[in-house]
Amino acid sequence: MNIQHRIVGCALLMAVGSTQFSTLHAQEADPDLIQGYRSGDILISLPDTSGPFTVISRTSDPQNFSATIEYGGLDARAIVSINGVRASNVPGIYPVRDGPDDPVVRSLLDQAFQYHSTQPGQIAQRTNVSYGNRAMACVSSDDPQKKDDFLVCATGVLGRYLLIQPVINYRLSSKELVDRQLTDFASSVASTVSSLALPPGN
Repeated sequence: MNIQHRIVGCALLMAVGSTQFSTLHAQEADPDLIQGYRSGDILISLPDTSGPFTVISRTSDPQNFSATIEYGGLDARAIVSINGVRASNVPGIYPVRDGPDDPVVRSLLDQAFQYHSTQPGQIAQRTNVSYGNRAMACVSSDDPQKKDDFLVCATGVLGRYLLIQPVINYRLSSKELVDRQLTDFASSVASTVSSLALPPGN
């Protein structure tokens, strides 16, 4: 089973949402410094392992205010993308709203739902995943024939878009266990990133 190939199809959703950022021409000496953090700072904060997932690669692109982490494991793969935008650099681009109500976040999830709903054999549904005292909107999808279980979550945090895309094959496990592993992974990533935005001591 080529999980990596199948998840990349959904990872392209972030490219759709981030093309509007690709023409950014920063004027600041450190354009990647948004709300006190650089993309690499967030990248380093994410865990090396979480459930069945272990880091394969970490890539930071300060010029585009972005960072990507790829995780892998036994019948498991995940991509975590962080994309920021500086409203001061492009007229008409607004600051990223924290939480699930940003228009780009909603658009990403609409695209995820459409993508998974149109894949042969897949069953997609909208859901929420809790992290701390908050929740982020997600799309879950199951391919019963191939036994692939997908989750796509997006939210706004630290002036950036956070997109989490884990997939696990449950041929050697149960779907119920895999559902929990996907949810726990997404919750852990979102909790880690959102905790950076909290004042010290909180």
